[in-house]
Amino acid sequence: MPTASLLLVLPSAVNLAGGLTWIWTPSLPLPLLHVLTRAGLLDGWLVLDLLAASGVLGGAALAALAARERTAAVLLLAAVSAISLAAAVIGGVWLPTWYGVAYGGALVILRTSGRSHPD
Repeated sequence: MPTASLLLVLPSAVNLAGGLTWIWTPSLPLPLLHVLTRAGLLDGWLVLDLLAASGVLGGAALAALAARERTAAVLLLAAVSAISLAAAVIGGVWLPTWYGVAYGGALVILRTSGRSHPD
């Protein structure tokens, strides 16, 4: 778990050092931003994006893991990783890529550390 924790902290530390910014929103195509705005979901999206960018969602995953809520931890890590990698593919360059790889790496560590190994 310490390695997974480090992977979750590093992207947020880099983001905070440069001045906290959204990681997903700058990659969204304008038509999708318009849809979110018309549906009244843009504010919620921006809050969710900042929660991911500041590490709050990673912290929530670790809190879920500490509370033995492994499924919740896996879902949080997978969601942040998937959205980040999708944003990177759309054109978000290094920041969402960094988050996607880090959260995905933490997910792999979490998944492999939970398997029982025969003696």
